[in-house]
Amino acid sequence: MRLSTQQIFQTGLNGMLQQQNTLNNLSEQLSTGNALNNPASNPTAYGQVLNLGSRLANLSNYQQNNQYVQQNLNQSSSTLQSVGTLINQVQQLAVQMNNGTVNGNDLQNAINAMQGNLQQLVQLANTQNANGKYIYGGSRDNSPPFALQSNGQVIYQGDGGTNFLQIGPALSVPSNQPGNAIFMDIPAGNGTFTVTPSSGNYSAGSSGTVTLDPGSVLDPGAAQNAFVAQGASYQISISQGSSGMTYTVSSGTGNPPMSWNPISSGSYVAGQSIEIPGPNGPMAQITAQGTPGLGQTDTFTLQAARPQSLFQTFQDIITALQAGAGSVTANTQRAQGLSNALANLSAAQTQLLSTQAAIGSQLQAAQSVSTLNSNLSQQFQTTQSSLADINYPEVITQFQESSTALQAAQKAFAQVQGLSLFQYI
Repeated sequence: MRLSTQQIFQTGLNGMLQQQNTLNNLSEQLSTGNALNNPASNPTAYGQVLNLGSRLANLSNYQQNNQYVQQNLNQSSSTLQSVGTLINQVQQLAVQMNNGTVNGNDLQNAINAMQGNLQQLVQLANTQNANGKYIYGGSRDNSPPFALQSNGQVIYQGDGGTNFLQIGPALSVPSNQPGNAIFMDIPAGNGTFTVTPSSGNYSAGSSGTVTLDPGSVLDPGAAQNAFVAQGASYQISISQGSSGMTYTVSSGTGNPPMSWNPISSGSYVAGQSIEIPGPNGPMAQITAQGTPGLGQTDTFTLQAARPQSLFQTFQDIITALQAGAGSVTANTQRAQGLSNALANLSAAQTQLLSTQAAIGSQLQAAQSVSTLNSNLSQQFQTTQSSLADINYPEVITQFQESSTALQAAQKAFAQVQGLSLFQYI
């Protein structure tokens, strides 16, 4: 086999270049810790690493959304706990003011306290998260959802929507709550019907002390059908004449009813329960306290419960306290107003607890998904590392071997160059 001088020269040069290329690749792997700096070296592994990187990026976004959701849910839960504490304070105040021994100063102090409580409630309902978003504004979370008017009324400026964030491949959860469902749409009274006293009960010259409690439902199906489906109203009249005290229960339809039709009556004794007849027996009962004035009749209307805001309930307490003190009529009017307000506060507490339970479930689900995402991220990172990360001892050994081979090739090439034929090239 004959070798030309040029061929021998080129072979030696190619060997050195090959060793230098290998040495450069190994040096780059050692400096970066990545075995896939050159995709062509292992296309399959390189493609798997790219796919894992994309999935890890998605998981990172999910975890960021999850963290934001959990922060909002925790803040909402904490805020609603503060609202619950405020409601408890208002209940205690209402009970304290619901007696005939309070004076004008007591009532004025209570009114001032309630006005402060109303403002505090609005502030809590306008809570913002760390990003300045209003957590109870629904999808309109860039402006305060609740506005306190000069007349003491509070209006809702948010909406019933909800902002959703994706916290998993196929899982989106609400990041906030619409405030109208928490603070505005609360069933009044006992949830089925409300009790409204006639204004004539407290007119000048009245000496009646009759008050009604919120009542209780005995037959939910019949009560729902009567009050809601049929739109019926009921009137309870308690009178005191020369022959004693009596009560009458009447029914009517329309708002207000055009006429009242008596459906039951009987002798009245303070503290007794008055039943509201239904198709299959009593469908509800209500307890009356106090007595009407001689020759007078106190009337109360029972109608289907309508949604009422917690703000309005606070305002109703202020109105009841403004009835004043020092007279039988003022005390009775205040007692009935506070009784109705206490029932509404109880309904608000029930709605609040239901919302807190839902938030707790959402928070638990978000935490579970967060744990799952963390485990997946760890698995993907481990797999990615096994594909892309170098084995330092092995690469260092290869680097040393390649460096030795390059030095040997360079030495051999130098010696070949010293041969006489190369001196003429």
